[in-house]
This record gives sequence, C-alpha cells and structure tokens, in this order.
Amino acid sequence: MRNFEFGRLVARYGEQTAVVSDQQAYSYHRLVDLAQTVRQQAHWQARYVVLVAQPDVTFITQFLAIHLAGRIPVIVNKADVAQIPQLLAPIAGAWQWLTDQDQPVTSTTNLNPRGLLFLGLTSGTTGQPKVYQRDWSSWRVGFDQCQMVFNMAAIAGVMTTSPLGTSLGLHTLLLSLYLGKTFYCFQRGQSLTLPQPTQVFTVPTYLAKGHDAWAAAPGIMSVVTCGGELSAELVQAWHRQHPQHQLYELYGTSETSLVAWQALTRGKQPQQVGHLFPQVQAAIMPDNQQLVVRSPYLFAGYLGDAAAVHQVMTDDVARLDGDGLMILSRASDVMNHGGNKIYPSEIEQILQPMVTTCVVFGVPDAVYGENIVALLVTTTSIITIKAVLQAHLPTYKLPSQYLVVADIPKTPQGKVSRAQLAAQYQAGKWS
Repeated sequence: MRNFEFGRLVARYGEQTAVVSDQQAYSYHRLVDLAQTVRQQAHWQARYVVLVAQPDVTFITQFLAIHLAGRIPVIVNKADVAQIPQLLAPIAGAWQWLTDQDQPVTSTTNLNPRGLLFLGLTSGTTGQPKVYQRDWSSWRVGFDQCQMVFNMAAIAGVMTTSPLGTSLGLHTLLLSLYLGKTFYCFQRGQSLTLPQPTQVFTVPTYLAKGHDAWAAAPGIMSVVTCGGELSAELVQAWHRQHPQHQLYELYGTSETSLVAWQALTRGKQPQQVGHLFPQVQAAIMPDNQQLVVRSPYLFAGYLGDAAAVHQVMTDDVARLDGDGLMILSRASDVMNHGGNKIYPSEIEQILQPMVTTCVVFGVPDAVYGENIVALLVTTTSIITIKAVLQAHLPTYKLPSQYLVVADIPKTPQGKVSRAQLAAQYQAGKWS
C-alpha cells in the first residue's frame, strides 16, 4: 500500500473507538465522516496544505481530510508559523494554508505520485529546523515492528505526551490508528481517564520530576521513551515510583525513524540504546565516529532534494558492539577545549547522582576554543560537586562554570538543545 488510505482502516475497524478527545469518543467511521465534511468545505488547489498541529480531534480530522482530497499535509507547530514561507521556498506557489479561501477542491489526479505521508519540521535542537519528507510505506513497515517489540498486542490504548506536530507525536497517532487501537489526545494539566490498558510514547523530559503527573493515571501499562538521552538514574527513579510500568527505550530520529530499542527491565547501561531493529544496517564513520543508518524505515529526503535516500548520516557519535548500539554524543555537542574533544555525557554521568537534572554544553572562548559550562538543578553544594568531578576527570574536562537554576530551558517539543542553551548563555541569560 504505497499511499495512506484511511478508508482501508475504516473498513477494517469500523465502529471501534479510534480517538478520545476531551473525553469524547470517535469511532473510525465517525472520524472519516468528520474528515469528509472538512474536505467538502475546503478551498484547496495547491498540492501541499499547511496546517498547525493541535492536541485534539480537530487536527486529526484536518490531517485526514487533506489526504482524502489527495493532497499532502505540511505539519507545523504554532511557534513555526512565521518562518513557514522561508522554509517552504523550494515549493513556492505549490502550497497554501489550510484555511485559505480561493477555489473549491480541484482534481486529485497525480497530486501525490510519490506516496508522501506529510512534510514536517525537524526539532532544530542542533540548529535551524529543516523540512523533511516522510512517505507512508516507510512508517507502515515500521509499525509492524513496533507492534512486535513493544508487545502492543497486550494494550488497547495509545497516548503520547509529545505534540502532534513532532515526528514522535504523529508517528504515535498513526501507529495507533494503523493497529486499531484507541488514541487518547493528551493536553498538559488535563486530568486523564484511561479505562483500558494503555501504552504511552514520550520523551525523557516527561519522565523527570515535575513533568510526570500523567504517569499516575490508572491504565498505563507501558512507557516508550524516545527523542533524548535517558540516564540510568532516571530509569532507576522511574522503576521505584512506577513499578507497574514496563519501560522501553526507542532510539531514532525524524529522518531514520526506528534504529534501536531495548526493554529496561533491569535498568539502563550508560550510553546503551539497545539492539538494532530488524533490517537496520548501522556503520560508524572512521574519521568522526558518526552513525550511518540504512533501513526500510528511512525518510524520503529533505524538501528540495531530488535524489532517493539510501542511507542517513546522523548527528550522533556512536559505537557498535555486535548489534548493540551506544550513543556517545551528538556530533554538534562535542566540545573542543584546548584541542581536546570532550563528550558532555561523560561529565553528566558523574553529575547525575548528585543533581535533580543537569546539562553540560560548550561556549566559545578566545583562548581554549570552548569553555565547559554545567547547568544544574540541585541542592548539592558546588564545592561537593567540584570535588567529585575532580576525583573522576582530568583537569581539561572540568567545567569552568557551574550555574544552579530552577529549571533547564527546553524547546517547544520538550527537548533540551545545547545549541540553544549556549546561545542563551552568550546573550547573558545567566549573567
């Protein structure tokens, strides 16, 4: 099935509950009826239709309506709206906003010959966001793998704490619809009712204290975390607080989708992200140790790229041990202090038992190239922290500055961006 055809899922699942939004249940039949209404009222002529993601059934029906009209959704978050004309410059004249009022929907012939599922934006944690293209077939084949490795036959409901405008958020939604599960829309601060066994897809931020209120909802059987570094200390704390949850780790990116996974029943080994998904081939570049991935789950290229994608070079520095994968750092996060390459995770692993949370990043320095800054949420004295680090690290790996803060700033996607933290530091945020 090259193209995403929601009608096939409706024929298979019919009156089963597809989505629960604001405590209202919507069957597969009801969803397609709502999407048809949106389509009939639309005024789209362009091949690409841009819509702003929302955590509710309205967004889901809009997404489906665009596909029913034979067009390609471009999913953006509210914070990205102002830069959309610039980001979509390669398809200028071929896109329009969801609410544009021009002409009624025209013919759908050959508007999506490549079987694209949507266009989305990367998180921008390593710089400016990029527009990437995702086709349906690459996700569909991966959904079958998720069902197996995450034991999804044992659950009836699926939820994500990630915005639906992110790759993880949209992947979770479509995974749920494809498998005939009930997708629960999540909104921060809203009380959760999960009357059936549910699996939650989230990012490490939402496992940290202060962001984990959702985890107390009855019905949650298992949690899959993706999209950031998961520390051994965080895994241990989660097992203590929520022993009823099966915890999994998923490693992948917007471009690669599924790469590696592991069940964290016995804790977490530092830097280990599990073993490779079936049909994933991984290699390490000899010059910079960056991870290169080949698999059937890869994206369809960045917007404007004409060539087919056969492999993806990630921004991650990695090591392979058989089919076990270890992520040492993002290549863009590696700090260069006095000619020495230093991984932030190496310092963070020593800090983590002494702090609530921490992030280490580099900032430009005229003499050493980069100085090391440690941003900490902690009640432990800096004198104690320095002494512990000095006992474990050579002098050139020690932070030059320790900043104690109430919270670590995050991106709208709930992730930590060292590049953004460095820019905030240079702008005087913690002066």
